[in-house]
Amino acid sequence: MSEHQNGTVHHASAAHHHMQAAHYHREASRHYQVGKDYAHAAHQALLAHGHAMQAIAQGDKAKQYYDGHAGKGSLKYPEAPRSAGMLPEMAPAGLSGVDHHAAAADHHDKASWHHDQAAKHDEKKDHVPAGQEAQLAHGHARYAVFHGDEAAKHHIEHFGKSGPTAEIT
Repeated sequence: MSEHQNGTVHHASAAHHHMQAAHYHREASRHYQVGKDYAHAAHQALLAHGHAMQAIAQGDKAKQYYDGHAGKGSLKYPEAPRSAGMLPEMAPAGLSGVDHHAAAADHHDKASWHHDQAAKHDEKKDHVPAGQEAQLAHGHARYAVFHGDEAAKHHIEHFGKSGPTAEIT
């Protein structure tokens, strides 16, 4: 398999994992809202996080291919969102765990879409737009992880270790 095909394969895998993460964040949100099933919500959030990590790893593998082309001076990537740890300016004060899960799901959807676009460009060997789409996907992935982390913090603050999730720890 050539490098070119690997970029497309990694984008497809990243897009798939982002869609899975979005699904699990929506399930977690639903369990909070409807059923008040906090243990199941926490489990869904954990699954979302695992898929997010897989998506980022696959996106990084795809992006490495385009980084190799950047040395030629032809690739100019847009600025990624701030790289300092977490992104506190993104979260308005008072967002609930439900809101953070919804925001994470939306960012995973956007990251998936950008990976799909990157794969289309990659198939045509259009490396500049593919690399730009990969960078945009990475930014949304970081935002998604931020909101997932904030949802987890909200859960711990409101339900604690001895609360409804004690049976899964």
